[in-house]
Amino acid sequence: MIDTGNELRRALDLGEIQAYFQPTVDLRSGRVTGAEALARWVHPDRGLIAPGEFLALAEAKGQMRSLTERVIEFSATVAGDWWRSGLGLQLSVNLSASAIAQADWRLDEFVADTLSRTGLPAHALQFEVTENALLADPEVAADTLGRLRALGTTISVDDFGTGLSSVSRLISLPIDEIKVDRSFIGDLSESDDDRTVVRSSIYIAHQMGLGVVAEGVETEDAWRQLRSMGCERAQGFLIAEPLPAREVPAWLASWNQRSRELRSIRGISTTPAPAPEAAKAPA
Repeated sequence: MIDTGNELRRALDLGEIQAYFQPTVDLRSGRVTGAEALARWVHPDRGLIAPGEFLALAEAKGQMRSLTERVIEFSATVAGDWWRSGLGLQLSVNLSASAIAQADWRLDEFVADTLSRTGLPAHALQFEVTENALLADPEVAADTLGRLRALGTTISVDDFGTGLSSVSRLISLPIDEIKVDRSFIGDLSESDDDRTVVRSSIYIAHQMGLGVVAEGVETEDAWRQLRSMGCERAQGFLIAEPLPAREVPAWLASWNQRSRELRSIRGISTTPAPAPEAAKAPA
């Protein structure tokens, strides 16, 4: 465990904090639609350090702003290169509660500058925020996310179903999509309760005009059930583990055959699910 802020500060200065990318795919077509940027510390001695070992430290030492800016800039640079090479993938970046609530940090201005420098189109950038982070201070969250959406970016509610939010409170926030938490997906074939939660979440999201992504998809049965429920997109180890940027093009080249196998899984309905209404326009 990293136990001091000095080493993390040095890592930020030296560019050791990077992002790995986990693809998201369309459950019906198998098309790769985007990738989530996940912070990783590439330590010169310890190798790859997972975020669980340093994100809490960054919060405690007041370094979350620097870490967030580093991940946004690193991943937007990579995604900008993808767009110029013809890989038009949507980039998703996580925002912490402190990133949303920090009054003296105009996150939208930093994002606008980053988009300008990297050449990544604003509509190709999405921010993921947990339910609890959104509802810690809804007014501040609505203001910060509203300014980000005004740039043309989109907002996704991460870990949906695990927070204490009500649908009525979510409706008032500038969001475009929900990500159903992995805790409901792992036992989808065994748990009636989990199936009910997932099915209800998809229905509610569509009624609100929101898209739906399922996290933690690890089995073909989960893929089949989510598709039959009308979930649009999926992310998880069945598709790919988080990849360093240099490995993404090769993975994309190998994905076509795998996607054909998944789309041919027996028992998948070929009747298109009802499409969600158009997402709300940016505030």
